[in-house]
Amino acid sequence: MKHIRSTFFLLTTLFIMASCGEDRSGEYYALIGENVWIEQIMKEHYLWYDSIPAIKETDYFAEPEDFLQKLVYTKAQNGKGDPYSYIEIKDASDAARSYLQRTSTYGFDFELMTDPTGISSHVFARILFVLPNSPASEAGLERGNWISAIGKEELTNNNYGYLMEGGNTTFARESLVFDEEGNSSWIATDTVKVAASRPVELNPFYIDTVYEVSGKKIAYMVYNEFSTGPNNQATDTEYREQMKQIFARFKGQSPDAFILDLRYNPGGYLSCATDLGSYLAPAADLGKVFCTTLYNDISDPQKIDFPLNTGLASENLNLSKLYVLTSKFTASASEAVINCLRPYIGTENVVVIGETTVGKNVAMEPYQDERYNFILWPVVAYVLNSAGQANYVNGITPISH
Repeated sequence: MKHIRSTFFLLTTLFIMASCGEDRSGEYYALIGENVWIEQIMKEHYLWYDSIPAIKETDYFAEPEDFLQKLVYTKAQNGKGDPYSYIEIKDASDAARSYLQRTSTYGFDFELMTDPTGISSHVFARILFVLPNSPASEAGLERGNWISAIGKEELTNNNYGYLMEGGNTTFARESLVFDEEGNSSWIATDTVKVAASRPVELNPFYIDTVYEVSGKKIAYMVYNEFSTGPNNQATDTEYREQMKQIFARFKGQSPDAFILDLRYNPGGYLSCATDLGSYLAPAADLGKVFCTTLYNDISDPQKIDFPLNTGLASENLNLSKLYVLTSKFTASASEAVINCLRPYIGTENVVVIGETTVGKNVAMEPYQDERYNFILWPVVAYVLNSAGQANYVNGITPISH
């Protein structure tokens, strides 16, 4: 029943066109075929398939990105809607999985904001992290730096793309200072010469080390994406093997505490999240369900379990407490790690510090047809912990900032 309306509309219109003399059905289908396909996939696999709005006949002539937005359930997630389902252009996905990894880049991530002091309406970029062996790192740019200009032009909402890639350039840095009364102001720091952008690998393991603090060994890991390898395909294993080596080294140093920094991690593969959980969970719980993806009621299978991997027991840290640093950028698989470790380590023992997270408790999967130059990524499942919970649609709230 779910395909009758769109198919009827298509066949009726084709009949009318054919009956007028010249048969232009092939030409007509070329105009709407990709959207018919999108609708079919959504009605089969979309998590909220039974809440897809009615589509007007003229909507089939929209661009695929616009057509998809007509299908998503705007009242999903307690009214939050569905901001996640999207269309990825194949050319871009093949050549540029992210601007940091696949294309020429200066090699740093940043947050764009209007003057946080409120003094002006000027736009600033705050550097979140700098990739090693990149033009940015070689120029001396560091996390926390504020950039106010590119070359001789002030930074704006229209030209910030030039912070990502380009030729040899300069960035103006400024510092935010406070007087004795707490009033803030900007001071020009310097102008940094940056070499032309180039391809830079986005290795997700930004920091992995053990510090000694007051006689205690503190393991600290900054993990920026749940990616499988440089190509980030499901069959890649390079980064998963690297994670195994990292935790073997951690275990060899017997840390007294573990800090997991997910502040700049937007998510990724659940397989990588399950690996991470397997290294951190109590050893006695290996083999138990870490997370479950729960699909719509017409899917087969309707759910898939991801167990904590017993094959990683040699590197398991057997934690009884975990500290997780979060920000407003922490999302998806990052949030799943927090939610799915709580039944095993204990809610009060997974200590979240920082900012409230995004609240993405759903998973997406790719669908593509060789006839079309895009990949459809609809929301297809909830990501539940072993207690069947995913109650963080408004984000995971930290205990302190």
